[in-house]
Amino acid sequence: MPSNILRLTLAILSVAVGAQRLPAAEPTPADSAAAEQKTTSSDQRFDLTAQVPSGALAQVTASLQAGGDLIVADDKGAEQRLPMSVTGELAYAEQIVHWSPAADERAVALRRYKTAEATLKTDQQGARRTLADDARDLTAVLAGEQFLINTAGEADPLTREQLDLINVIGNSLALDRLLPGRELAVGDSWEHDAAAIAALLGLDHAGVCDVTSEVTGVEKSQVQLRMAGMVRGTIDGAATEIDVRAAYLFHQKHGRITKFNLAVKEQRKRGEIGPGLDVTAKLTLVVHPAAADQAPFDAEAVTAAADVDVEQLSRLFVDASQRGYRFTHGHGWFVTANQPERLSLRLLQSGELLAHCNVTTLPVRSAENAATLKEFEKDVKQSLGENIESIAASEEWTTIAGHRCLGVFANGKVDEVPVQWRYYLISGDGLPQASIAVTVEQDRLEEFADADRVLIDSLELSAPTPRTAAKP
Repeated sequence: MPSNILRLTLAILSVAVGAQRLPAAEPTPADSAAAEQKTTSSDQRFDLTAQVPSGALAQVTASLQAGGDLIVADDKGAEQRLPMSVTGELAYAEQIVHWSPAADERAVALRRYKTAEATLKTDQQGARRTLADDARDLTAVLAGEQFLINTAGEADPLTREQLDLINVIGNSLALDRLLPGRELAVGDSWEHDAAAIAALLGLDHAGVCDVTSEVTGVEKSQVQLRMAGMVRGTIDGAATEIDVRAAYLFHQKHGRITKFNLAVKEQRKRGEIGPGLDVTAKLTLVVHPAAADQAPFDAEAVTAAADVDVEQLSRLFVDASQRGYRFTHGHGWFVTANQPERLSLRLLQSGELLAHCNVTTLPVRSAENAATLKEFEKDVKQSLGENIESIAASEEWTTIAGHRCLGVFANGKVDEVPVQWRYYLISGDGLPQASIAVTVEQDRLEEFADADRVLIDSLELSAPTPRTAAKP
């Protein structure tokens, strides 16, 4: 199965969805509205205000099952459906650094993962994913619809596959933002904020949000709640429609949602970076509040998380050691093609395609025979031919990794659209060279804001490692 499809299959862990029959959410305890109303006074009111102070600790488990179709285009452009299924299990300790019920304010937590694994299957093959031991202590930041979770400090950032594994629906940092923050009685309902639902489901943006919850009863100090509705928005730039059903419990003593059973179905259109989806999913999320003396992180880690650099947290890691390089990139870059000697990426911003990038491995050249800046500029002109109009910049420098880098920016047109091509050649003595070509429309250069420089500055060359045979 092509790697980009495999990536999107695993990404169902971040928003699992579908257009088949919607499975029923399973409330706990009993699911009988009539029985609840017999034991609950109609005028009894419950304060549904979240109590999530700094330092709060909880043990969180999440279990996901999803199935349906990936929607791709065949060689002739016709729609093709690939049956698939995903199961996932997560278990982690979540230590709150700062939390607010307001969707537009930042919430920060530290997480230590004990379990993070997923199994995905299609009609052709299967794969299992798990989180590496050195990537289990993570910092999570939620602000509005944006959720970032990554390593911090000196550790390598997560890869896109690792991020897809842990960025699940039912985000526990967003969960208590579902609460209305006021007293309600059985039968009362409230509408949910679009940003809170987007964060819960992992959407980039929720354009239409018609989701409400209702108080259905109480048993053993746990207020029983039900959610239903529909959301339209975008995920990785692709339009999506999600039908939502949930049954969940608010624990009056702990002041938190402690169990959340969610059933969703989604129909997602094919996008710029991957196929569409037609799938259903079922999630069980359990939050066990724990004593503060069991906190896995010390005061130094808490202070670092409170001041974490969000830009650094948004960077992801690409390990292409078998090609002779590795680098980090911004959150908006997605690997879309993975060929033996070339890696292709696309940059999405606000759901729109902004730039293309190809990284190609070239043979080793000694320092004596290395291309000069003038020679590289000549190669760029020959490659672009009649499309080029001018050279916007031409420069040589040494990267952070100590490699020699040549950079040539050329302006021109493609089908009457003004375009800028950015060519880079990174070399090191006795090492394979890396050629990077970035394409962006000229009228979007300000929006692009040199988004390629993180990749260029961080790229490290190395001797290629042998490829290992793929498991059947």
